[in-house]
Amino acid sequence: MKSNKKNTKKWLGGMLGITLALLVAQGAVIAAVDPYFHYHKPLKNLYYELNNERSQNDGIIRHFDYDAMIIGTSMAENFKTSEMDELFGVNSIKVPFAGGTYKEQNDNIAKAIKYNPNLKLVVRPLDYAYLMDDKDRIRNDLGTYPDYLYDNNPFNDVKYVFNKDILFGICFPMIRDSVKGVQPGITSFDDYANWMNDPKTEFGAKSVLGDRTEYKEPKEIQPFVDEVKEMVKQNITQNVVEVAKANPDVEFYYYLTPYSVAWWGSQKELGTLDRFISAEEYAISRMLECDNIHLYSFNTEFDMTCDLDNYSDECHHGDWINSKILACLYAGTDELTVDNYKEYIKVEREFYSSYDYESLLSEKK
Repeated sequence: MKSNKKNTKKWLGGMLGITLALLVAQGAVIAAVDPYFHYHKPLKNLYYELNNERSQNDGIIRHFDYDAMIIGTSMAENFKTSEMDELFGVNSIKVPFAGGTYKEQNDNIAKAIKYNPNLKLVVRPLDYAYLMDDKDRIRNDLGTYPDYLYDNNPFNDVKYVFNKDILFGICFPMIRDSVKGVQPGITSFDDYANWMNDPKTEFGAKSVLGDRTEYKEPKEIQPFVDEVKEMVKQNITQNVVEVAKANPDVEFYYYLTPYSVAWWGSQKELGTLDRFISAEEYAISRMLECDNIHLYSFNTEFDMTCDLDNYSDECHHGDWINSKILACLYAGTDELTVDNYKEYIKVEREFYSSYDYESLLSEKK
């Protein structure tokens, strides 16, 4: 009887030892390969595919070598860092967060400045639709957020190093490819998150307008009330202005995203067009308080916004527009200043308030 108990204890002890050894081995492999760059930059003998923004961006920000960055939502995904590097003479990374709020983007800019004292230039689209967000809004509707990759708590790293999907689905194939002689390296930032090659992506009126058959008159006009103004103030102050004021040696090239004329038509129908423009005007006045924020808008580039062939939906434009935007940022074209932004707002409001949106429907035919 005693012998059986002793053998059982030995067996259990042995199994526990084997289990612990396997877990340690698994953790060691994941930490060594580190496909999410949680601990270090890419190894020179492996090929790393960039394909998971919210899991990989923090590691890119922490461990890569760069002095400039492109950050933003899906509106920033089609930028090419090669074009930015050539124009501005920098070595840049691209870390887009599809659907990311102002807070999410700003938190990562602040982290980049903290971990990389060499950072000197940031390019960021300011999504027009997020101007009136709560300052602390986070997109929790985009799946589970990998907080364990963003903090400095080693204990919750178990969610990373003991993840069998990462071990078998990412690390082992990377090691296998290396053994087979696959060229080591990393997905280029030109290609990272770029959706232009998605075969489902189409441009033009049919894609932008969908099944829309008319533009209705608004049932009521939504005013720019004090409560909304305060939300804009807090959002812009916390998530745009404060980090610029705290880092005067960093140059921030920000621009308001140029949505298509069809988006403006939808806002007019909803009665929110004037509210958005008023929110924009107020946000601009706050951002222009910072000398190191170079603020742009292309909403009065009507040849761009009224050509639906530039867009895949009401908001998202093709990569040729991203290329044009970079060139404009470098050249200073369409930059907003204390002296010209009031006139810009006037032109924008008059144009989109009086545009014949019904005429867009004929383009679907």
